[in-house]
Amino acid sequence: MSLSIDTPLKFAHERYLGPPSCPKCGMRVTATESSEYIGDGRICHVWLCDDCDYDFRTLVEISGATARA
Repeated sequence: MSLSIDTPLKFAHERYLGPPSCPKCGMRVTATESSEYIGDGRICHVWLCDDCDYDFRTLVEISGATARA
């Protein structure tokens, strides 16, 4: 399984500073639609813009996380 992240690099800083802006219209998105731990310290967040209904995903990587059996 491969994970495709469609968030432009210019928005990547927002994953550390707070909720992201919509890549399509630029409005701030305040809450995730869903979040999923996908292993190896990675969490995928699914967002839906309230203004333009565009959905997108962000990936958060937790450094130092280890896989458990």
